[in-house]
Amino acid sequence: MDALNPIPLNILVVEDEPRYLESIRRLLQHYGHRVTPAADLGQAAAMLTQDAPDLILLDLHLPDGSGMDLLHQVNGQAGRPLVIVVSGDATFEAARQALRQDAYDFLRKPCEPEELLKCLRNAARELALRRENQAMQERLRRSEQWHRFLVEHSPDIVYTLDAEGRFTYVNERVEEISGHARNELLGQSWESLVAESEREMARWRFNERRTGLRATRNFELTLTRRRPAAGAEEAPAQVVVELSASGIYQEEAGSRRFLGTHGVVRDISARKRAEATITFQAYHDLLTGLPNRVLFKDRLTQAIAHARRHGLILAVMFLDLDRFKSVNDTLGHLVGDELLQLVGQRLRHCLREGDTLARIGGDEFMLLLPHMRTRDNAAHIAEKILAALKTPFHLNGHELYISASIGIALYPSDGTSPEALIKHADIAMYSAKDGGRNDYRFFDSGLNQHLTGRMALESDLRRGLQRGEFELYYQPKVDVGSGAVVGLEALMRWHHPQRGLVLPEEFIPIAEDSGLILPLSAWALEMVLRQARRWQDQGLYLASLAVNLPARHIEHPDFVDEFVRLLRELRLSGHGLGIEITEGTLMRDMEGSVHKLRQLADMGVEISIDDFGTGYSSLAYLRRLPVHVLKIDRSFVQDLDRDGEGLPLVAGIAAIAKGLKLTLVAEGVETRSQLDRLRQVGCDLYQGHYHSQALPAGQVERLIQHRPFHTH
Repeated sequence: MDALNPIPLNILVVEDEPRYLESIRRLLQHYGHRVTPAADLGQAAAMLTQDAPDLILLDLHLPDGSGMDLLHQVNGQAGRPLVIVVSGDATFEAARQALRQDAYDFLRKPCEPEELLKCLRNAARELALRRENQAMQERLRRSEQWHRFLVEHSPDIVYTLDAEGRFTYVNERVEEISGHARNELLGQSWESLVAESEREMARWRFNERRTGLRATRNFELTLTRRRPAAGAEEAPAQVVVELSASGIYQEEAGSRRFLGTHGVVRDISARKRAEATITFQAYHDLLTGLPNRVLFKDRLTQAIAHARRHGLILAVMFLDLDRFKSVNDTLGHLVGDELLQLVGQRLRHCLREGDTLARIGGDEFMLLLPHMRTRDNAAHIAEKILAALKTPFHLNGHELYISASIGIALYPSDGTSPEALIKHADIAMYSAKDGGRNDYRFFDSGLNQHLTGRMALESDLRRGLQRGEFELYYQPKVDVGSGAVVGLEALMRWHHPQRGLVLPEEFIPIAEDSGLILPLSAWALEMVLRQARRWQDQGLYLASLAVNLPARHIEHPDFVDEFVRLLRELRLSGHGLGIEITEGTLMRDMEGSVHKLRQLADMGVEISIDDFGTGYSSLAYLRRLPVHVLKIDRSFVQDLDRDGEGLPLVAGIAAIAKGLKLTLVAEGVETRSQLDRLRQVGCDLYQGHYHSQALPAGQVERLIQHRPFHTH
C-alpha cells in the first residue's frame, strides 16, 4: 500500500449494476483492497456471516429490498463494519436517513474515483483508530480502571447530577465539546451548560428523573460554548447535541430514593452541518448560490397567499441572457460559469430587501418582486437591471458585453397561480427577445397567440422536412476586378404551404432550438453535392460551390465519413466544393474541428470562415486551421456607406487575409459605393443584391450561361 492508503481493507460492495460493480472492484483492487461483491441483500447477508468485512459500500436500491434494511442489520452487530452509502438517490431525505442510521458517509452515484478514494482513506484511518481502541480496551480489561477509562475517553460527554441538578461528575470530553473546564462545572447547575433560550425546554430532560422507556433518548438541544476548543482557532458560540438521560435511584426498604441523573451528551454538530449542506444543495443553485426553481416556486406560493390576503400586487420576472451561448462556445464553460456568477451579483444589487433572485438553469434567472404598488415599480427594476448589465465584464483578459431579455407577469392580472405567472413571464421574455433583445416586456394575452404561432411553425418545420418543402437557392460570388461569377453559395428556402417563401432568418433559430438543425443541414449538404453532380454532367464546371454547415453538424462523429460516402456515391472529388462555418463553430471544439476540416481540405474541399469579425476572433486559430477563405460580415459592409465609417475595420480584415494568403469575400454588397471601397482595400470577391439575389437552380443555370464560371 502507498502512503495515501496505509491500510488494506476487506470491503463488501453491495451493488446490482454489473458494470458499475466491476469498475468499483477494479479501482479498489488496484489500491490493494480485498473486494467481495454482492448483487442483492440476500448475498450481502450471506457474506456478512461468512466473512467480517471492514467496510461496506452500500447501494440503497437493490432488487430484493432497500439497503436501509442491511444498514439496520449491520448496526445491531458487535464490531460492526463502517458503511458508506453510494446511491443514485440524491435526495436530501435519503442522505438524512442514511446519516441518522449511523452510515459513515453518503456519496452520490456515480461518484468521482478520487472522491471515493478520499472517503476510503478517511474510513481506513477511522478503522485504524477503532482497532487501536479495541486493543487498548483489551489491555485495560484486567485493570480496575477499565470502566473509568471508557468514561473518561468516551467521544460523548458523560455526566451525573445530584438530586438538585448540580454536576457531581463530568468527563474530560466536556472541555473539547463545550469549552467549559470540567472542574468549574462540578457543583454548578446543569443550566450553566445549556443555552439560555432552551433551558425551560430542557429542564426536565437534562436532570431527568424517569427511567426505562420513559427516560430521555436522543433529545436535541444546544449547549453554550464558553471558549474555543483546544487547538482550534475559531469555534461556534453554540454546539448542537443529542441528550440521553435517566434517573438514578436507590432501593431502600421497598422504596426508591432519587439520587440524581446520569446522562450522555453526543456532539452532532458535524451531522447537522452535513444535513444543512444537503438541504442547501436541494434548494439552491450550486454555481451562484442563488435559490433554485424549487425554492423560488415555494417562495412564490407563499407570496401569492400573502398578496391574496392583503390585496397586494406582485411581479414575476423571467430573465434570459442574450447570446450567452456564444460566450460558452468561444471562451469555454469555465469563463461562462464565472460570467454567470458575476451577473448574479449584479442582479442582487438591483433588488430590494425581500425580493428573491433565483437561477433556474443555464443562463435563465427568475425574480420575485412582492409588494408592488404599481406596474411602474416593476418596470423601474427591469430598467435598473438592463442598465446594470451595460457595464462590461472583465474576465481572463476578455472584455465581455452581455445584455438580457426580461419578461414580466403581474399578480393577479396575469395569473393567480405560480404556474401561470411563471409561464406568462416566460412568454413575455420571448417577446422581448423577438423584439430585438436587451429589453423588457409585460405579458398580455396577445403574446399567447405569438407563442402558439412559434410552436405551430416548429410543427410545420417538422412536417416540411418530411414533405420536401425545402429548396436550395444559390447566390453568385463575383470577382471584384472582372465582374465575373466565380462561385455560388447554397442557401436554404422553405416553401411553406400557407406562408409562402420563408427565409432562413425566420426558421433557422427555431430549427436550432428544436434540434431540427442537424437533419436540415444534412439534407442541404446532400442536395448541394447532387446539384454539383448534375451541373458537371451538363458541362458546367464550377470553380466554387459552397454550403453553410452549423456547429452541430461539424461536431457529429460521423460528419467526415458521411461527407466522404456522398462524394464516392456521386463520383465527385472535393475540388470545386466548399463548406462555410462560423468562428463560434470552431471555438466550440477546436481540436475536433482542426482534425475534421484538415481531412476535408486534404481532399480539395475549400474551407471558408463565415461572418468573420463578429465573434471572438483569434489569429492563432487561423494559423492552425486549413482555412482558404475569409468572409466579411454584411454588417461591416453596410457601414462602408456611412461616410466610410467601416472602412478601417474592413481594411484590417483585408490585411489579415492578405498576410495569411486567404481569399477575401464580402457579403451583403448592395451599392456601387460599397463595391468601390471593397475594391480599394483589395477584396477578392463579393456577393449581394448589387449583383444578384439568391436564385433557384434553374435561374442560376441561365445566369451561368450568360456569365460563364471562371477558374481561379
